[in-house]
Amino acid sequence: MKIVEIDHKEGKIIVHIDTFDDLYALYSFIRVGDLVTAKTTRRLKLREGESSRKTMILTIEVEKVSFQEFAERLRITGIIREGPERFVSIGSYHTINVNVGDTITIVRPSGLSEEELEPLKDAVSLSEHKPIILVAIEEGEATVGILTSYGLKVYATVRKNVYAKDTPKEYDSLLKSFFADLISVINELISQYDPIAIIIGGPGFTKEHFQEYLGDRLNKEIPIIVDNVTSGTVAGLYELIRRGTPSKAIEEQRVAKEAMLIEDLIAHLSKKDNLAVYGLKETEEAVNYGLVKILLISMDLIRTSDIETRERIFNMIKTAKAYRGEIIFISSLHPMGKQFKAFGGIAAILRYPIRKGDIS
Repeated sequence: MKIVEIDHKEGKIIVHIDTFDDLYALYSFIRVGDLVTAKTTRRLKLREGESSRKTMILTIEVEKVSFQEFAERLRITGIIREGPERFVSIGSYHTINVNVGDTITIVRPSGLSEEELEPLKDAVSLSEHKPIILVAIEEGEATVGILTSYGLKVYATVRKNVYAKDTPKEYDSLLKSFFADLISVINELISQYDPIAIIIGGPGFTKEHFQEYLGDRLNKEIPIIVDNVTSGTVAGLYELIRRGTPSKAIEEQRVAKEAMLIEDLIAHLSKKDNLAVYGLKETEEAVNYGLVKILLISMDLIRTSDIETRERIFNMIKTAKAYRGEIIFISSLHPMGKQFKAFGGIAAILRYPIRKGDIS
């Protein structure tokens, strides 16, 4: 996600949606009563029995937000407040479909606090990810690139004459030499960029053979993802990006971190070592005493329609940050995130054990 503009006084924020996760973050952020402006299409009646869809920019006052996980879009329904009056009736209903790649404006008449913006800023920080190494490979040719939040940099092309008509022994030797040259390039990138993952893509089985050959030959242990693309050229690298494979790698990293923290929470609770609390009241008290090391909040809880509960959560975020606590928003789109909701959607891992009398 990219935050294009924020105006706290007007309660306005303009965002560009880069990934599927950004849609989920917006789903948790947008409330009933917000004004959303976006490009959309609306069916217009031309004459009896004829109609067509016209693209226009509308502003609607939100009454309902639904997140369509499988369609990978957000549906925002509400009353039209602004739009071209020759095409729409102000006060009528409309649904805006928000997809990856769209830019929308949200105005919250009551204003925007820093705590309310935290889930969106969390989505922004995800897009500013550590680099990912991309490798497009086919028999005898491979192209290596490094993908950062600023874009793709093509780093090197490795070529070796590898012919299937050679004897099996010669072919195997040439293939291993090709792989060794490629690993040398990848290890250089690992040393320079400390990537979070390596994505290997290509046609045929060469990519799988290379993954097997990697073994323990890398400078450090890094998650490896394999995908299908049509060539081992630069075009193959861009094909990996178009397929959304890097976004999946980032999401896997996020899910792994969230799952690990939830497992830590459960382990502390099971051991009864007083290093974890859950539930709104208990977590709030731990936050106010400055005990919280990591505050875990379900994204679904942020959407609560209970104004008092929502304000308590935002105050907890503010207080935890003041005590230098880390805030982690837990997605409910993965199994561990769904399990976390059973803890009331809010919990904390503490800096040190609670002593009797620390919390009443």
